[in-house]
Amino acid sequence: MAAVAMAAATVLLDRPGIEVHVADTATGRVLWRRVGSPGGLIELSYTHSVERTPVIEVFRAEPDGLHLVAMRFSSQGAGLPTEGYTVEGGQFVLRTDRRIGALPLRVSKLAGHRLSVGGDRIDLVGLAGDGAAVAVASQPGPWRIRWPSQP
Repeated sequence: MAAVAMAAATVLLDRPGIEVHVADTATGRVLWRRVGSPGGLIELSYTHSVERTPVIEVFRAEPDGLHLVAMRFSSQGAGLPTEGYTVEGGQFVLRTDRRIGALPLRVSKLAGHRLSVGGDRIDLVGLAGDGAAVAVASQPGPWRIRWPSQP
């Protein structure tokens, strides 16, 4: 936290929370953002392009980027894990803690990519367009000015 003197008053600058955002990789333009708590979970759900079965990837938002913490899928096929998982309730579940930083995606109507962050559910195809390249990322939240008497 940094302190700044302004007209004999002390102002504190801090970065509350973690910003999660979706950006268009072609332009860098941020299409959606939300500030949440460090360690907050993000779910990416989609239909596997070959197997045509649902896949859910769970990430933890941290200041140094996204961390893959779990993956749930109901069939095995191209690009899906072949080891290191358990079977729970008829689904394959992979638990891990792998820092991936930003998550690049090519979204499509066929896969129906959706992101769940806190109470928000984002249709990535509706947000960016069919075939768009996006990146989902997390970073320290925006700076805010706080007077010492404020919590």
